[in-house]
Amino acid sequence: MESIEQIADFKQFFVDNKDAQKVSLDDAAKERAEFLREYPLTRMESLSVDEYCLGTEQSKESFCYLIEFGKYKHTGFGIGGGSAKKYGVYYNKSEQCYKHGSVPIENIGTFWPQFRGELLRFLTESGKADHPLSLEEFPLLQGMAMVLTKMLCLYFPEKYFTIGSYSALKDLMDRFDYEYDDDMRCHQLNFLFNKNIRADVPELKDANDIGRMAWLYIKGKPSSRKKAKESVLGDEDSKATHYWIYSPGDGASIWDECYNGGIMAIGWDRIGDLTAYDSKDAMKQAMKDQINAEYSWKNAAHATWQFVNEMKPGDIVFAKKGMHLVIGRGVIESDYVFDPTRNHYKNIRKVRWTHKGEWPHPGQAVMKALTDITAYTDYVEKLNSLFESETNDEEEDPVVEYTSYNFENFLEEVFMDEDSYETLVALVRNKKNVILQGAPGVGKTFAAKRLAYSMMGVKDSNRVMMVQFHQSYSYEDFIMGFRPSENGFELKRGAFYNFCKQAEIDSENEYFFIIDEINRGNLSKIFGELFMLIESDKRGVELHLLYSDEKFSVPGNVYIIGMMNTADRSLAMLDYALRRRFAFFEMKPGFDTGGFREYRMGLASEKFDRLINCVENLNAAIAADDSLGEGFCIGHSYFCNLKKATDQALSGIVEYELIPLLKEYWFDEPVKVKDWISNLRSAIK
Repeated sequence: MESIEQIADFKQFFVDNKDAQKVSLDDAAKERAEFLREYPLTRMESLSVDEYCLGTEQSKESFCYLIEFGKYKHTGFGIGGGSAKKYGVYYNKSEQCYKHGSVPIENIGTFWPQFRGELLRFLTESGKADHPLSLEEFPLLQGMAMVLTKMLCLYFPEKYFTIGSYSALKDLMDRFDYEYDDDMRCHQLNFLFNKNIRADVPELKDANDIGRMAWLYIKGKPSSRKKAKESVLGDEDSKATHYWIYSPGDGASIWDECYNGGIMAIGWDRIGDLTAYDSKDAMKQAMKDQINAEYSWKNAAHATWQFVNEMKPGDIVFAKKGMHLVIGRGVIESDYVFDPTRNHYKNIRKVRWTHKGEWPHPGQAVMKALTDITAYTDYVEKLNSLFESETNDEEEDPVVEYTSYNFENFLEEVFMDEDSYETLVALVRNKKNVILQGAPGVGKTFAAKRLAYSMMGVKDSNRVMMVQFHQSYSYEDFIMGFRPSENGFELKRGAFYNFCKQAEIDSENEYFFIIDEINRGNLSKIFGELFMLIESDKRGVELHLLYSDEKFSVPGNVYIIGMMNTADRSLAMLDYALRRRFAFFEMKPGFDTGGFREYRMGLASEKFDRLINCVENLNAAIAADDSLGEGFCIGHSYFCNLKKATDQALSGIVEYELIPLLKEYWFDEPVKVKDWISNLRSAIK
C-alpha cells in the first residue's frame, strides 16, 4: 500500500506544482533540440579526441566543456564538479599527455578510436535496449556513470530523465518502493525509475517533466519510508550486531514455547499489528486507548518499537528469568511478524536458540521485557562469557548482507572532489595512519566513517570504531590497565587493544580505528609503546605490554584515522615523534565542489548564493591574514542540511555562528570585524 499512497501523493504534488519551474518545458526542449543538431550520434562516429576532451588549447569548444561549463551545462541536468577524469579521456596540461582516468595514454591515435567506439556502442545499444546496460560490458567507460546518464537523457529522453545524482535516484527508488540492486549505477537507477513512474503517473509527459517534478518532490517532501535516524557519522543504514536482554513472558512463562518453537514473542496483543504505527507516540496512544488510559506506556512503547523496527536478523538475544537467572541465548533469524493465529503473545520473531539452561546473571538484570544492552560492553562481555565454555567451535554467526557503499556514495555525501578522494585513499592505504586536519566546519567528522565505509565497500560498522581523545584519556583506556572492581582491582583491556584483536582474527578484511580530537589527548601517555607499533613498516612486530606478560602487535589490516581542528588556539602542536608516524591531509571548505553546487542549485535562493559568495571572499581574507591562515577558513558544513534557505535560518547562521567566530578570530581588530559583520548581514537582506 505504501507505494500506491506515495504515487497518489506524487500525483497531487504534480497538480499543485505545475508552474514551479523557472525554465519552461518548451525552453528545455529547444535546448535539447539544439544539442542534437550540433551533436547527433552520427557526429560522434567521427569526433576527434580534441573535439571531445578537456585540457587542450581548443577545449572551450569541446563536447565535454559545452556539457559541463558551456551552453549545454543546464541541458538535461548539471554535471559540474569533480575532475576531468569523469569523461574517460582528457588532456593533462602539467604532464603534457592524454590520460584515461589516472593512467597516461601511450598512443592516443590507437586508443581514441577504441574509446570512441565503445562510447558510441554504449549509447547506441542503450537506445535500443529495453533494460539499462551494465558498465561491466564497457571497461573503458568505468567511472563515467553520471556523465553517461546525462548523455543518455539527452539522446533518449523517453528512457532517461533529467536527474543524475546517485543519492537522489536511490532516494526516489526507496520512496516509491521500486526494486533495484544495491550495486546499480546512476544510469541504471535512472532508467528503472523512469520506466516505473511513467507507468504509474502517465500525466508526466517527458524527461524534463519527470526530472523537474521528481527533484522538487524529494526536496519538499520527507520520505515516508521507515528509515533509521540520519547521523552525521554516516551510520544510518550500517549493520552492526546488537545484543538484547529479553524476558519470555512474566516469570519466563512462555520460555519452553519460545525455545521449542524457535521464536521470541512479546505481548501487547490488544493494539494489533505493530507495523501499523509509525511512531512511539502512536503506539503509546493505542495502548492508552485499548488497555489503560491512566498509564504513560513510555517503556512499553519503547520496547515494542524496538522489537519491530530496531532488532534485526543476526542480533544476539539473551533470555532471562527474573533478575538473577539467564536461561538461554539465541540468534535472531527473521524480521517482525504479527501472527493472529496465536492465542497470546502474537508479536514474534524467529530465533535460533543456541543454549538452554540456567546461569547466574552477572549482577542484577533490568526488569523490562526487552532492553538493548549493546552499549554496555562490559555487561555484554560478561554475558557472552557465560556461554564460552559451551560454544561449539564449528558454530559460526550467520552471514550478514551489509549495505554497499563505494566512492560514488562518498562523493555524493561528502563535498570533496574525486582527485582529493583518491589522494586521501592512497595516503590511508600506504601510510596506514592519517590525520584529517582542517578548520571547523570542513566536514572532518562527517567524512571519517564514510571514508572507511567507501574503502571497505560496505557499511559494516563492526569493522569501524570511533573514540574521542580528551585530557583525561589514558593508556589504561586505550590499551589496558587496572580498574576498580567488586573484588579490588582487575586488569581491563582498552578500546584499541580489543579492536586490534578483533581485526587479527579477520585479517582478510580492513578495519578502521577513528580518533576524534586526536590533539586533545596526551599522546605520549595514551600511545605508550604503540608509538613504534603503529608505523606502517612495523605492523606485525610484537612488543611486551606494560601491564601484561603478553606480546602485542598492531595488525596490518588496521588503519588509524585521526581528526584535528587547526583553528583551536588552546591546543599544543603534536610532538614530532607522533607526527612522523602520520600523514596529514588538509580538508578545505567544499564550496567549489560539484556536490555543494548541486545542493546550492537545489535551494534556489539568491540570498543563500550571496551569503556563500561573501563567505568565499571572507575566507580569502582569513587565508591572507598572517595571524590566521587557511587553517582558520570557514567550512561548508555551517550551511548544509537546509531544506529551505529561509530568512530565519540564514540569519541564525550569520548571527549565532559566523559572527561569534569572527569576533574570536579578530579579537584585536574590531574595525575588521565590524566591516565583515556588515558584509554578511547585507548578503542576506
